[in-house]
Amino acid sequence: MPETCLLVFDFDGVICNSFYDSLMTAINTYMEIVPDHSLPMESPLKFSDVVQFEKNNREFCRQFRDLMPFGNFAKDYYVILNIMGKNLFDKIQSQKDFDVFVKTCSQEHIKEYQNLFYKIRYEMQENNPEQWANLLPAFPGIPEAIRQLSQKFMLAIATSKDKRSVNILLKKYGIESYFKKENILDKDFAKSKREHITTFSKMYSIDFSRIYFIDDKLLHLVSVSDLGINLYLAEWGFNTKREHYQAIEYGFELLHSSDLIKLKCSKK
Repeated sequence: MPETCLLVFDFDGVICNSFYDSLMTAINTYMEIVPDHSLPMESPLKFSDVVQFEKNNREFCRQFRDLMPFGNFAKDYYVILNIMGKNLFDKIQSQKDFDVFVKTCSQEHIKEYQNLFYKIRYEMQENNPEQWANLLPAFPGIPEAIRQLSQKFMLAIATSKDKRSVNILLKKYGIESYFKKENILDKDFAKSKREHITTFSKMYSIDFSRIYFIDDKLLHLVSVSDLGINLYLAEWGFNTKREHYQAIEYGFELLHSSDLIKLKCSKK
């Protein structure tokens, strides 16, 4: 399909607002791994608690959200909560700072945390599917934009999330039909967005110049910046002005949600 342009979406932070699910699952997993934690709660969060928890702990949640751009997988929430628990938030000002801190953490605990995180999420999906899905709404206007963009692009998803969760939520948003099953590559397919993107290029024999990639995390855009694809940092996702300035320095485009629908396939 030589005339096709491929629009690749990250999922969390671009299509899905996963903040409350991430916060709740991250905290509840951490409490099991680190029983002597210093988090601002004594018992695990419940579905009915999480919104009020954010209102009662605004600074804690602000720090959690501000550190999210440095992470990639569920295991990084262990690192984030470690940073916060040790009152080191002000010391982590860059991706390099975060990566250096990761090396000081117990790799055994990180692995244990990752496995338990997905176990807890799976149990929530099985036992309370509707309540779980309600924690992860689509960002306003994004499903509508995807429906219109499907007329101009072939659509795909490259995500660090698990495919099971993605499929559940795409169905909830009413947009599952716009993504072929083979066009959803998740954390278990490959560990990096670079592998996802190169796989799509080979799958469809499509030149990198005709691939458009939207992510809310700067580190993912940087990882593919030498491929010659069209890169956009989603301003509505989990990033801050810090990442906006850096994205501009790298030469990436900042994309506002209202401009998403304006993307056009430029056949080179």
